[in-house]
Amino acid sequence: MKRLVLLTVCVAALLAVAPAYAKPHPNPFGTMIVRFSGGTSPAQMDTAIVKAGGDVVNDLSPIGAMAVTPLAGDFALRIGANARVTGVFPESMFDGPVTLDGREGGAPVGSPVIGKSRSFPDPWHDASSFLGVTNPQGILQWDDARMNVPAAWTTTLGDRTVKVAVLDTGVQKSHKELNNNVADKAQTFVPCAGLRHQYGDQVLKEVGLIDCGTDDREGHGTWVASRIAGELNGFASNGVAPGAQVSSYKVLASGFGALPDWILAGLVAACTDRVDLVNMSITGYLDPSDPDEAQTYRLFADAVQYCRARGVTIFAAAGNEHVRVDRVTTMVGGRTLSGVGQVSNGADGIATTPPGRDSADFDLRGLLETPAGVPGVVMVSATNNGNSAAPADDPFGVGMHVGARDQLAYYSSYGSRVDLAAPGGARRFNLPGWDGGDGNILYGGWGSLGALAENGLVCRDPLQSSLFNFACFKAEGAAFGWLQGTSMSAPNALGVAALVISAKPALRHDPADLVARLEATAQRTMTNYTGPSDPSDTAPTYDGRPCPTGHCHLDTSSSIAFADSYGAGLIDAGAAVVP
Repeated sequence: MKRLVLLTVCVAALLAVAPAYAKPHPNPFGTMIVRFSGGTSPAQMDTAIVKAGGDVVNDLSPIGAMAVTPLAGDFALRIGANARVTGVFPESMFDGPVTLDGREGGAPVGSPVIGKSRSFPDPWHDASSFLGVTNPQGILQWDDARMNVPAAWTTTLGDRTVKVAVLDTGVQKSHKELNNNVADKAQTFVPCAGLRHQYGDQVLKEVGLIDCGTDDREGHGTWVASRIAGELNGFASNGVAPGAQVSSYKVLASGFGALPDWILAGLVAACTDRVDLVNMSITGYLDPSDPDEAQTYRLFADAVQYCRARGVTIFAAAGNEHVRVDRVTTMVGGRTLSGVGQVSNGADGIATTPPGRDSADFDLRGLLETPAGVPGVVMVSATNNGNSAAPADDPFGVGMHVGARDQLAYYSSYGSRVDLAAPGGARRFNLPGWDGGDGNILYGGWGSLGALAENGLVCRDPLQSSLFNFACFKAEGAAFGWLQGTSMSAPNALGVAALVISAKPALRHDPADLVARLEATAQRTMTNYTGPSDPSDTAPTYDGRPCPTGHCHLDTSSSIAFADSYGAGLIDAGAAVVP
């Protein structure tokens, strides 16, 4: 079953609530992918599709395919008879962007009382507290400290010619933190015009597809862009590489989600445009035993290969499901692929399960993670902040290593497929909200700070109303949020990559050597204490909610190995940019 989901704002207080693992639902438009043999021109593809009774909604011709809405009832039969066609298969929905129950975030309305300044970095960056709430790193932008970014800034702030593609929900260019660092040209691959032409406005409204512009009506894409390249402008905070430039490739519609071809079309377009780096804070799972899903995975593999051949390095989120993702060589849709990210077939392939839910509903065993698990994509796991290198917070008096710094975040997926780790934020005790008790907060320095679209879904969500779950606050009309997730770790890692290729131009169009540089210089001094989800612990949560089928508590008696937690290690900007 296809379960691709946007890693939204953060991991939720009820981390793995249904939207991320919902039963598959059909594509309401019946869109299909048509694959053509090598050497078929885009014009020949168009002609064949029209003759067979179809309408192209997204052009994937650089990788030999087209996304098509059938107009004729026998379209699949007719197009399949064309000698140039090598495959025809339907698409299912990718869920997301979605709101998870109890969405975590965490800052009360307002902002630090800090005056504007033109000093470097921006004034919030090194502020010691947020409305009186101290944080373990001692600065609000703790994630830069953990990645040794200030040391890299003595060499470079990022080069203006470095182009970064953010494939997400769009980017609010008018935000004070992004106005000068986001390219004027924003593209959308949500094909509302073609779908509206075929089905009419009413059908689009009925299925919930109303987000049809290039702007960000969610907030997630704006956050990602700001973490990468938020401006150095004397206001609020700045991104990892404030000298780089971001381009927005909108591939997800707020409140609706996406079809696979939307994401694929955005990826192919970005690489055709010769960007240097791509961020996809999107994750999901495809079933290799399903012929259509296997073909979808192969199409992702072709798109990544297309990008790599053009010197583009792709970073993607490891996932918020806290499952083991193995690096395997396997047959997918008739092709042997190496470096595939496949979820473990053991108990550690079942995602963290909310109290009172059946763990069978969260069973991802044997599925292929997409896009982070596609060969050639850099999979980034997430780490926390924490109080010290040694366990410091033990609210339950049982010797749990819940407060140790730089641990694998309690929600982050892990395994041999992980390439690198970067800060993603986590609650203070590095435990799910339901298991952490009082004080297991996110705001003020445990989550990661970034910009948000002030009118986006994140800022309009009523679930943001509590001190623990408030993900949006505003200052001088600009929205910001404390978020957590591997959605945050991926752009953190990419921001460091932007600094590296600015300082070392020879690595700019060399994905293999760029990633090798990041891996060779990564920090390896951490000791991970975070364990997998525990299938045998069926005790109630701290507030008494039932856990009848296990998997809703972490196993505190064992820890996940270093390489499975961090890959090569925690990314280090200062070490990576030096000669």
